[in-house]
Amino acid sequence: MSARRLAGVAIAGMLLGACAPIPRPAVLDELDHVRAGAVAAESKRYAPGAFARAEKLRGDALAALESEDRSGAQILGEQAIAAHAHAQALSRVARAEAAETEAKAQRSAGEASLAGLEAEQSRVAAEVDALDMRTKVARDAQPVVPSGKADADREKARLAAARSLALQARLLCGAARLLIAPAPPDSAQPASAGPAGAQPAAASPAGAQPVAASPAGTQPATVSPAGAQPGSAELAAQLEGATAAIKKLDAELAEASGSTRAIPAPIDQASRARAGCLAALTAARRAATPVTRAPGAGDALLAELSAAGTWSPVRDDRGIVVTLRGLFAGNALTKAGEARLHDLALVATAHPSFPVAVVVHTDRELSAREEPAWSARADAVVRALGPARGTAAAGAPASPSIAPFLAGSASPVVDPGGSERARNARVEIIFVTPETL
Repeated sequence: MSARRLAGVAIAGMLLGACAPIPRPAVLDELDHVRAGAVAAESKRYAPGAFARAEKLRGDALAALESEDRSGAQILGEQAIAAHAHAQALSRVARAEAAETEAKAQRSAGEASLAGLEAEQSRVAAEVDALDMRTKVARDAQPVVPSGKADADREKARLAAARSLALQARLLCGAARLLIAPAPPDSAQPASAGPAGAQPAAASPAGAQPVAASPAGTQPATVSPAGAQPGSAELAAQLEGATAAIKKLDAELAEASGSTRAIPAPIDQASRARAGCLAALTAARRAATPVTRAPGAGDALLAELSAAGTWSPVRDDRGIVVTLRGLFAGNALTKAGEARLHDLALVATAHPSFPVAVVVHTDRELSAREEPAWSARADAVVRALGPARGTAAAGAPASPSIAPFLAGSASPVVDPGGSERARNARVEIIFVTPETL
């Protein structure tokens, strides 16, 4: 080959080498690998701003490569890789914060669910306890077994016990009636009992006659639709049924007391009558007891009277009972008696939700002529209790009614024939508990 041909070939090779493209920096290949991975997708989701900055640097690197600035493309590519690493770090932080937020939300939801389950468990446990108690009561309840025949002395004792039970039944029904249909303020002060207001003790062996009874009945107040509270129709019907049982019992007691032949004492009927009146009183209290708080009004009043140190209060099925003696000189209240009743009236004013029953007990059987005088004593006690109730401040709840009862000698506390029989003459001031105990 001639020298001239060799020189042409060399010149052509040099020209071809001068036209070859600039090789792509390896860092850009690494950058493409980084942005194609799952980590970059996560960065795009959780750190979009940092991811966008890294993509801008990548675009600048590619633009520098197209401008044949290999060094600039290398530098910008490395910066883009670093920006992607920064975006990945930010995405991990954001993902951790999102996981923390979700965990807190799940924890709150779990705590709320747990609280709901605990409340439901408490409710179910209370229902189970109530059912267990009802089951125990039903299992332990003893049926009323007929008393059967007895000798004359035992029948006499049964008759006395039946009279006492009848008195208790009448007082329990009277307390229930005060709660179901309290008398209006104008009728809270009963008039003195005349022949139409109190029956002779012999005609009603139960012995407990309201002093201000209506001509048609023997209860201190009557249930009327106008005075009935919502849902009290069933309570009124239950009370009327218990009252009818008392009237029937009165007739049986009168027959047993006045008959010349031996008639078994209605002791079983008296037990049922008392149970019926107690059930009516309990139902009235349950209907009036708020479900949003635990009952405790009776406990508060008992504690207050006990703390005074002068009343010696006790609790029975009717409510809180304060027993007073020596209030009268003849048929008139003594000054000391008026003072004690005034103090009790102040207590009653502070607890207006408690109706008051005034029960007058005697130390002997009363004749028809004596009964009006004892009824007048009951009226005097009611009048002494009344003024303090009228001193309540404006806007205070209406004062509950005061119902007097003449119990007679059916419920003695000592031997009626003993030397201390005078203790049987007493006045019970009963604050009828308005809610369950």
